[in-house]
Amino acid sequence: MKCLKALFTVSILGLLSGCATDFISAPQEECPDLAVAQMARARGDLPQAIRDFRNIIRESAVCEVRGNPLCEAAYMGLGLSLLDANVIQEAKQTFDKAITMFPKFSGPYTGLGMVFLVTDQPENALEAFEKALYLNPRCPKALNGYGIAQDILGNHMDAQANYRAAMEVDPLAISYESNLALSMALAGNEKEAISILERLSRSPNATPRIRQNLSLAYGLAGDRAMAKKIGRVDLSDDMITNNLSYIEAIREVRDYVGIIPKSNARPPP
Repeated sequence: MKCLKALFTVSILGLLSGCATDFISAPQEECPDLAVAQMARARGDLPQAIRDFRNIIRESAVCEVRGNPLCEAAYMGLGLSLLDANVIQEAKQTFDKAITMFPKFSGPYTGLGMVFLVTDQPENALEAFEKALYLNPRCPKALNGYGIAQDILGNHMDAQANYRAAMEVDPLAISYESNLALSMALAGNEKEAISILERLSRSPNATPRIRQNLSLAYGLAGDRAMAKKIGRVDLSDDMITNNLSYIEAIREVRDYVGIIPKSNARPPP
């Protein structure tokens, strides 16, 4: 199980980075500073985004009123920017504070689930995503995060059900289908996984994560040459070697009966 956690730990930040800026639709025209902060985050200027979100929370009167969507957007933006910047403890504190202030919003719980994924606490992540999905059963990011946690725990069929549910809600987010394909490969269906990832890798919206998932799928299928060839597009030789080591460990573990632990499935909506 350690090798599977290590493999997903490598993947999680890539899966989450830059993909979670729209948990709510706040009336930004009422707070132009919020739009500026969100644009800084979107272009990857994390230090500026963090400063801007902190200033909004510290100085804006709207954040003195609990439940104000502008305030929630500022807290979410700060938490996600800190998470992207790998300032994990402060990100967790930010989401915890947001949960206290906005207990009826799903976004802070989803952000907290992301923190638990990054810190290798999949059981806690499942609990956080469950709370988010209780509040919003059709939140694609919570469904996707729940699927990642399931995959880490070895519940690949349950993970795939959640990825498919996320795809139904947001069919344009190809990262969910990429996660689905990787989960298939981990479950032993490498051929279909490679077919999906080959198609996704040709998309104009293809990301390095999709290519890395394709490399992993080839490795799980036993084709080390293709795994290395595709991996070299984005990764260093050391990273490729590490990934191949994880893959070999997973292939060995899969040969044992009972690798899949008890189901923690949450049925898709």
